[in-house]
Amino acid sequence: MVAVQTLFHARPPRPPTGPAAPVLWLERLALPLLFPKEGRALAFPELEVYALGEFRVRYQGQELTPRRFGRQGAWRLLKLLLANKDRALYAEDLAEALFPELPPEKARQEVYTLVYHLRKALPGIVEREGEYYRLRLPENRFLDFERFEALMRKADLEEGLAAFKTLRQALELYKGPLFGDDPYGEWAEAERAYLQERALSGLLRLGELAEAWGTRRWPRKPTPAP
Repeated sequence: MVAVQTLFHARPPRPPTGPAAPVLWLERLALPLLFPKEGRALAFPELEVYALGEFRVRYQGQELTPRRFGRQGAWRLLKLLLANKDRALYAEDLAEALFPELPPEKARQEVYTLVYHLRKALPGIVEREGEYYRLRLPENRFLDFERFEALMRKADLEEGLAAFKTLRQALELYKGPLFGDDPYGEWAEAERAYLQERALSGLLRLGELAEAWGTRRWPRKPTPAP
């Protein structure tokens, strides 16, 4: 460094706009093309599950069909694990729930096969702890029944218009019973009944809040004397 010179301006100089144009182009247009994975990660969750009503699964932005799982039973195994997403399940319990008609050893072998196919369709989704299996869900996920329950708990702590709006959001997610396309799955009966009761209580409270809010906003006109 030879010398330092300081310049003072009566008003801030206007920066040249020419060099800025390529930078703006790079930021708004080029980055999504150069780094498509990062762009996709911001656009949607890694795993999306819609289980209230018809069962649907999206992984990394792509819709997965039962055929993608190789075996129809792997699709059903995913449902069973989702219904018990916070619990570890013993291999024999899975075998009994999915293959009650088979001998125990044969049923366990079928479970091992289904776990293989499930892991192939959704890498890392199932982890094993000895003879127990549990779901390993990604942090960046959306489960409609999980979101529904979180909104219902939030509404329990709210009053008035805030509770009304939160209940509306929750009930918009409730498209039908849990795993409504598999109504005879006894392994989901307890969770299905619980969510149905929550939806019914939320609907009744929503009606009460709507009536109270309407009364406050539009008070009834006094009935004219005869």
